[in-house]
Amino acid sequence: MASTQPAMDDREIELHRRIQVAMAWCGPAFVVLLFGGWGLLGGMIPLISAGDAPSAVAAAYDAHPTLQKVGLLLGLIGCFTTVPYFIVISLQLRRMEGRFPSLAILQLSSGLIICVVLTIPMLLFIATAFRPERPAEVTQTLNDINYILLILPWPPIIGQLVAIGVAVLIDRGRVFPRWVAGYSFWVAFLLLPASFIIFFRTGIFAWTGLVGFWIPAAVFGTWYLVMTQVLLRAIASEAAELRAALPALKES
Repeated sequence: MASTQPAMDDREIELHRRIQVAMAWCGPAFVVLLFGGWGLLGGMIPLISAGDAPSAVAAAYDAHPTLQKVGLLLGLIGCFTTVPYFIVISLQLRRMEGRFPSLAILQLSSGLIICVVLTIPMLLFIATAFRPERPAEVTQTLNDINYILLILPWPPIIGQLVAIGVAVLIDRGRVFPRWVAGYSFWVAFLLLPASFIIFFRTGIFAWTGLVGFWIPAAVFGTWYLVMTQVLLRAIASEAAELRAALPALKES
């Protein structure tokens, strides 16, 4: 029986390509909105130390209240930009897996969890900044919750990275270069030291420290920039493959 679905044409391929490209650029947008919005404008970088006195923590939330709320709002917007980014990754993993896209589903499901675990602490940062006149001890407690919720939940990120790495190994570098597999596994490993933040309040293992925050944060942010370049190449190659197949589709 002949298919009733209309034949694909060049305009449809180009539209699909442009949509995926726009979604891929959501990755760098997320990095800018998170570290520029939440971090710099929101006043959370330099990070508020767990070793600070309650009065110092409360003062950090009352230094530039309007600018801080704008920055935190930008960070909140950035959390959502991860969703289209993870969707386009899964579309490319789907190319690798064919009829059984288990890893693409795992990657997308993990990505949606990541969006949630980023959004919740961002909302809590906003709630903490909303009423800085509360008792300083309460603000300190909220600050502890905020940073722990933002930095600690690495398991869904590990699930996402492992899904990507395994898919690339199975695909043998046809869609993503083979080095992306090793890179994904290495990033997953470097995120693990974030676990130390629940054991240390000061020093290199705390959430203000090199091992507890800065190394995981650097590899986390860099991953989005690296993967965006990989995605853009994969999207271009997909469009080229579809265009090359157009003459055969028209003849059939």
